[in-house]
Amino acid sequence: MERKVWDVNVLAIYLVEDHPGNPHVSRAVEEGLAGAYTPVVLGSLPLRVYRVLTSKWGIGRAEAAEAVADFLRKYDAPEYVGLRRESIERAFELADELDHDVYDCAYLALALQEGASAIVTTDTDFEHLAPAVGLRYENPVPPEVLRRFTAFGR
Repeated sequence: MERKVWDVNVLAIYLVEDHPGNPHVSRAVEEGLAGAYTPVVLGSLPLRVYRVLTSKWGIGRAEAAEAVADFLRKYDAPEYVGLRRESIERAFELADELDHDVYDCAYLALALQEGASAIVTTDTDFEHLAPAVGLRYENPVPPEVLRRFTAFGR
């Protein structure tokens, strides 16, 4: 079965129904949850999603915690995995090679570690990063909707 890595944006947007990208992201996420592919998620990602919801988007801590916890309880489909030592090293190597942030490169290293074929993200930086390491870039959100992301907040 095909494996795809989700980044923080995908899960955060999925949990926020009034986010402009939600209808587009939801289709991609629900395909994975339904078994069309295996979603692969960095094990610490739900914690980072919580931070995005509270710090960036102004969602209350209790509401954000419940949204993340509800997702974790409802769905078994995502595989939550950690980066192995070699993959952490690879993330730093990729950051240097690609002249990019190491955190984004950790997603690339995770995808390579887990034999994923694609990264599902709304981050347009991955449009050139993913192919540089042999991965497919999948952004389910149309460009005209992406432009509205910076204005999103509560």
